[in-house]
Amino acid sequence: MVKSQVALVRVHPQATAPIVLRKVKEVIDLIGGVANFCSKNDKVLVKPNISSPDGFECANPSVTWAVAKVFSEYGCEVLIGEDPAIPIKEDFAYTEYGLYELAEKANAKVVSLRHGPHTRVKVPERGFFSEIEVSRIAQEANLVVSVAAMKSANITTVTLGLKNMKGLVRPDWKRKFHCQGLTQGIVDLNTAVKPGLTIIDATFGKDLSARVCFPVGLIIASSDPVAADAVCARIMGFDPQKIEHIKLAKEAGLGVLDLENIELKGEEIKNWIGKFPFSCPKNPFKLVEESGGRIKIIQGNPCSVCLNELGQSLYLYKDHLKEFKDIQILIGPEAKPRVSSGDIILFGRCLEKYKDEGIYINGCPPHEYKPAKTGSLKKVLAMILERDS
Repeated sequence: MVKSQVALVRVHPQATAPIVLRKVKEVIDLIGGVANFCSKNDKVLVKPNISSPDGFECANPSVTWAVAKVFSEYGCEVLIGEDPAIPIKEDFAYTEYGLYELAEKANAKVVSLRHGPHTRVKVPERGFFSEIEVSRIAQEANLVVSVAAMKSANITTVTLGLKNMKGLVRPDWKRKFHCQGLTQGIVDLNTAVKPGLTIIDATFGKDLSARVCFPVGLIIASSDPVAADAVCARIMGFDPQKIEHIKLAKEAGLGVLDLENIELKGEEIKNWIGKFPFSCPKNPFKLVEESGGRIKIIQGNPCSVCLNELGQSLYLYKDHLKEFKDIQILIGPEAKPRVSSGDIILFGRCLEKYKDEGIYINGCPPHEYKPAKTGSLKKVLAMILERDS
């Protein structure tokens, strides 16, 4: 059996752009070099993770620039595009990230994956979805390079190369994934449009639950998106066998999951495993199960950012969930209040239209770490407990 190759190269977390460029070239060379992935004059789409304009959740701009520069220097037509987290405006996110400037320096062209054309792509019969609407730009590219950031998340445990591809789907399909099957949607998307190369920016590792980052100092690369995510998850201290979308991707034939079937090149993984204390995921749906039906989540096409924050807020009351009586938590713009004798909590700005029908928590999303700017579910739950005690 031919093993999948995953390369790990050490880099200072705050290395300058020229050094990052050298390290990106090195990590790609370890798995065959640029010529192993494309030919001169090929159209290459570089898809960086640009989740939010504050930069905390984004791939390092220097890594994005370096990846684009490598393929541009080889003679490819390089496009850089993303669809940032809703409701962030694409142009604003691009500007704050510095995408226009770095694309110019890399001799690449910025494209819109949100507003550009989309096309329906059939998913193999074993898929959860029969078809998915994805960016035509990605469909027509000779090579898609997923430039992900090392991040932990409440809903999917990790958000790495496989999940980064979600920026290729039409915005309403992102919400459809969350309502109908996020993990299956991630797998089906990668089946329909498989990244030819996955680069994971682990200069810093981002813990989205604790809102902290760790100076990991690695760049990871592989032609196998499952293997890349599995190795990265293991470094973060998670068992990739227990991460649903990575496991399902392996079962769908998208790559290798078992580390014994992965050839590691460059840095030795044993020097990195468990080095940084990433938080355990705080999945809101699993948390409300512990309430014994006392708390219900009503979804209406929520975004992943709101779901992540909901999990964070509920986790603060993990030891008191069975003390509540009857609570509905609405999340997502299409959620509608149901007749209830209990409390109705409207989580997020997109539900402001129903603010007279329940307890409205402002924010897009509501944040516990900056409640002065948004509402706080923690404060609402404390009020309900005090009232009912």
